Amino acid sequence: MVQREMTILSVLQLKLQQRRTREELVSQGIMPPLKSPAAFHEQRRSLERARTEDYLKRKIRSRPERSELVRMHILEETSAEPSLQAKQLRLKRARLADDLNDKISHRPGPSSWCTRTSCPWPSPWTTNCWTLQRARGREFVSGRGQQ
Repeated sequence: MVQREMTILSVLQLKLQQRRTREELVSQGIMPPLKSPAAFHEQRRSLERARTEDYLKRKIRSRPERSELVRMHILEETSAEPSLQAKQLRLKRARLADDLNDKISHRPGPSSWCTRTSCPWPSPWTTNCWTLQRARGREFVSGRGQQ
């Protein structure tokens, strides 16, 4: 029991050492200043609170409509219930990822690209394509493979 009381006392002592000073509390508006009456401090706090409330009401009134937020791509246009919207977004991202992976897996390689289209700039790919095509017996005319 004595050990527990000592622990509580040491914890309280530590908390007292770490608490903010009166000047800090006054500067943060938590306590009234010593030289001014408490009523004046309360009136000032209520005026500040009313000013903040008016500011927020004005901002809410000038808030754009949902359709405008959807048009600016801030909100998603969805007909799903709010509880399902996160799952719908994950599904949409998964579909986009699958579609992108599918397109990447079916895209042509650099050698077939050089044989089907012109290579307007010299690069290691085009040089390798020209070397490969010449070795196969084809001639390049203005970057297009001819047989």
